[in-house]
Amino acid sequence: MRLDAHLPPGVILARNGVDYILVDAAMPALSKRQTALHELGHYLLDHDGDVVKGHVDPNVEADAELAADVLYQQLGRAAASTPRSSNAARRLISHLRLTCGPSAWWTDRSTDWHVHRLWMTLRTGMPDAVIISTSTAAPVAVEAGGSRQRHRTVIEVHEALRVLRPWCSPQVYASAARRAQRNRLDDDAVKAVAEAATVAVALRRRQASLPPEADESPLLSQRHGPHDVRVEAHRLARVARALHESPLVAAETARWAPVVAATDETGRVSAVGDTPLFPLGASRRDRSARAV
Repeated sequence: MRLDAHLPPGVILARNGVDYILVDAAMPALSKRQTALHELGHYLLDHDGDVVKGHVDPNVEADAELAADVLYQQLGRAAASTPRSSNAARRLISHLRLTCGPSAWWTDRSTDWHVHRLWMTLRTGMPDAVIISTSTAAPVAVEAGGSRQRHRTVIEVHEALRVLRPWCSPQVYASAARRAQRNRLDDDAVKAVAEAATVAVALRRRQASLPPEADESPLLSQRHGPHDVRVEAHRLARVARALHESPLVAAETARWAPVVAATDETGRVSAVGDTPLFPLGASRRDRSARAV
């Protein structure tokens, strides 16, 4: 079932002697599995309480998330020991576009860096957001790398994107996709630009305390279904590169959310660095060509 973004991504409910695990159907496949394992962790650790009606204890949630990580690793090991067809293996390698040797190592490290950069952007842009993690400490930058860290970073990026979901606009997504198509980008690049622009605008709108859109976001991976962390990490890395580097994303952000980040003593528009920013609601003729 689809759960509103202000609710937890999953809950375990006991009704009439039967335990039910409910998971937000709008999440990516990887996060659905992680959330189900998180709720199973609550069950295995014998945690009490109904999260819908009671207080959420961050220590309890951290324990359950750590249990979910352990269960995920065990499932991964079990799956790795199961023989797979050579055709399936070839399809996976083709999809990842990876080769063996040093180039594969470098591709993974580059991917991890970009995903971690996206994680840092989301956490910095939403410091008040409650993200389920394996720690109750304040989030800090960590060295990107390794399958364990990759899994944790991807899951927390999904958590942050779910929190951001109510501010994600289908109109922004469609506009950015059209702009990317006009620039003759391939399908993967079009999706990356559209998702990155939607995230960038949503972050600004949330930071400006604007009311959320209807919770019908067209992105955040609900149409993407890989269970493999590496595949999803590569997809998120494309989104991260577009978010931080694409002029198309910058243009869409300027069009939809030129938010004032600072004002002077008179209340007039100031700037961030050397880039002037304009208030939401300004007419197009009032916007400078320098706006980001």
